[in-house]
Amino acid sequence: MEIDIILNEFASADEACELGLLAESYGVRGIWASNYGWSRDPFMVLSKLALESETILMGPMAITAAELHPLKMANLLATLNEMSHGRAMIMVGGGGAVLQSIGMKRERMVRHARECLEILRDHRPDKKLNYRGEIYTVYANQPKWITDQPPLVYFGSNHPQTRRLSVELADGLITSDFVVSLMRDFIAEAKDELEAIGRSPDAFRFSNFWAWHIKEDAEASMREARRELMLRGWLGEQYFAPFLEPDEVRFMRDHEQDFLNAFLRGTHEIENVPDDLIDKMITNIRRWARSDRAGDRNPARVRRRRADRNRPACARRSRGCDPVDRRAGHPATLSDLRLRKIAAAFVLPYRRAAQAHCALE
Repeated sequence: MEIDIILNEFASADEACELGLLAESYGVRGIWASNYGWSRDPFMVLSKLALESETILMGPMAITAAELHPLKMANLLATLNEMSHGRAMIMVGGGGAVLQSIGMKRERMVRHARECLEILRDHRPDKKLNYRGEIYTVYANQPKWITDQPPLVYFGSNHPQTRRLSVELADGLITSDFVVSLMRDFIAEAKDELEAIGRSPDAFRFSNFWAWHIKEDAEASMREARRELMLRGWLGEQYFAPFLEPDEVRFMRDHEQDFLNAFLRGTHEIENVPDDLIDKMITNIRRWARSDRAGDRNPARVRRRRADRNRPACARRSRGCDPVDRRAGHPATLSDLRLRKIAAAFVLPYRRAAQAHCALE
């Protein structure tokens, strides 16, 4: 497993470069720049990092053909790839925040995506591209200036139809908010589809977008995780069914507006929903912690620590007896320690980028 970090939409080129170099020093595989209607251009945000880094991969996510013609997308991606000497990547999507900002509807999404991926795949220096699709056209394009290895092209897919499209035309796919059981089944089905069309599953890349809230204060991390629960699969039943009981799923769906209200109001207080259900949701579908406890994600423990602080000092748990520190009797693994170092490094310099979203490769 490898880790990518997705920068939020507020990161400047200078911040992306500083954070990207920091991530590179810790062995993080890649940095993604977010793409929204109100954000800086994600290709430009990564340009300084491309010039100053040596090993880390980088790319924009998610870019849709409806907002940017696939040929222009291919040229921008190839330019970033040239600047980084073959370390660029991209996640193509079906449409979201940018389309909403410009008043466009997501129509014929699969056709847009198919033609975009076909053009990106055939954008190469050794062959002239003449492409006439149902939506997009490219005439006599042959970018002979390209000399680096091709960039990685991912497609963002949580659904079987677009998964099959990714398997056919992309280098990998990126899901979001999949718990282990969902991811396991999704990967198994994708591998079957790869073998069916003669592609090696070993050469295909799988990633999962996972929300990871890390702040210096564990309570602040938990509040943020509660506030943004609405964003986790938009409370879709399929994302929560693996760990909630059927009646809990129905209750969650019936109270969707309460989760949305908390998000829109910027509060961690979710009205009409019991804490034990919220804790169960947070514990299973996102990760959060204090920066020096990046491996912990139990909301009940934060409340317990809060209560401890309000008790006399002599009654507080000693550090060596705290189950959070002892990890239920198991020593921290090297990966745990590495994650904590990465978390601490990212939280301290940039507090507004403290919500780290990790794509797991």
